[in-house]
Amino acid sequence: VKPRHFELRMGLIFFTLFVPLGIHLPYFPLWLQANGFDAEQIAIILAAPMFLRVVTTPLLTALADRASDRAHVYVVLTAASLALSAGYFLTPTYAMVLAVSLALTVAWTPHSPIADSLALSGVRRFGSNYANMRKWGSISYLCANLAGGFILSATGAQAVPVIIFVAFGAALVVALTAPRLGRPRRASPLSAADFQQSAPKLLNAYFLYFSIGVGVITASHAFFYGFVSIYWKSIGIGDQVVGLLWGWGVVAEIGMFMIFTRVFGSFSVVSIMVMAGIGAIVRWIAFPVIWPLGLGIAGFFAIQTL
Repeated sequence: VKPRHFELRMGLIFFTLFVPLGIHLPYFPLWLQANGFDAEQIAIILAAPMFLRVVTTPLLTALADRASDRAHVYVVLTAASLALSAGYFLTPTYAMVLAVSLALTVAWTPHSPIADSLALSGVRRFGSNYANMRKWGSISYLCANLAGGFILSATGAQAVPVIIFVAFGAALVVALTAPRLGRPRRASPLSAADFQQSAPKLLNAYFLYFSIGVGVITASHAFFYGFVSIYWKSIGIGDQVVGLLWGWGVVAEIGMFMIFTRVFGSFSVVSIMVMAGIGAIVRWIAFPVIWPLGLGIAGFFAIQTL
């Protein structure tokens, strides 16, 4: 039986799910800098949780699949994220902030895959439109980027933990309305048996080269995500414009999704990867010379489009 207002409830879940991320990604580094952390400490605080969640997220999402209902696990993890995010209200020593960030990533990172799992179950069982539900996550992320910039321009970076905490509170309220669908009717795409059968294919040279290429291109954004807000602020760009620059990147991404099939549908995967790699190289060569060449904020908007 299809739960009442399934699409609306999932849309709200995606909306509230991406608000904390829309604040954390662009503005959390500014809060770290405002509290006196140096570049090395900021890098460790941002990077260490990524290594941890590679291990913990598959375990927790597998637990969600085995639970009586994935929605219950989602509620518990959202409540845990809310409680753990309050740790940023404590005295922000390096050890404390690192510990809170590590604990928070364990509870926070599974939110998205569990929400996706619920939404995709609705697609298979009830014919729901995934894109119509998931788009609210992109919209809320964009809104959080923009609103965060305006809020921080008035309050300063010390407001970041408060905004994240409130955002998790809203996510918890909405999580309580998550549709109860029971266990997934289909096994996970990579069950233990499937993984054993597929493991030799993972060592295929073509697959390895492709994975390395994707990884390198994606990894090139790590420094950007961690330090670009700090860089923009250091050259005199205000919080409001920082929010607009982050938001414009999301708009460009959505635009690419809309035209991708029509423009790149005839290209092979390898050709698209090569073009993406060239685009990344051009972007990173151009980025550090925009301000010295006097291209100003318009130049950064152009780079964000790329």
